[in-house]
Amino acid sequence: MQYVTETVYAASAAGVVKSFLQAINNGDALTFWRLLDRQGQGYFMGMWFYALGNADLETVSRLAQDDNFLRDALVDIVTNLKSSLGALLDSPQVGKIQYQDSRHAVVPVSTPGPEERPLVDYIPLVLELAPGDEQLPEGNAGMTCWRIDTLKCFQVKKTNA
Repeated sequence: MQYVTETVYAASAAGVVKSFLQAINNGDALTFWRLLDRQGQGYFMGMWFYALGNADLETVSRLAQDDNFLRDALVDIVTNLKSSLGALLDSPQVGKIQYQDSRHAVVPVSTPGPEERPLVDYIPLVLELAPGDEQLPEGNAGMTCWRIDTLKCFQVKKTNA
């Protein structure tokens, strides 16, 4: 089982992190949204439900699938992440997955080059059941997929290695 974990899931974890960083760098709110875990998506939908006042859950659910709404609703968050991650978005070096337990992991991302102390961040991931009606992240070979652990991600701190 360890061999399968290291080969299949490690590849898809790195792919998810690369896609996440590209989405932030390009201001692609739709891809950003699709990479968030269900708990994170639920958090945002709950905020939108509260903010919209008289909207029902079905309306908020539909809005969460609308490209234009997502772009408008997430633009500030994606912009703030781009500012926060800064140098890590220019040719990031994505490392190997580091498991925290059977469902959680982090992937280190560092700045390229021979700097004395490169900038390093760890992007948190969570393993979830793959949705049946959505395109799965590249490299996914089964019933699960890696997603960005949203609530932990917004607590990412830059450190020097």
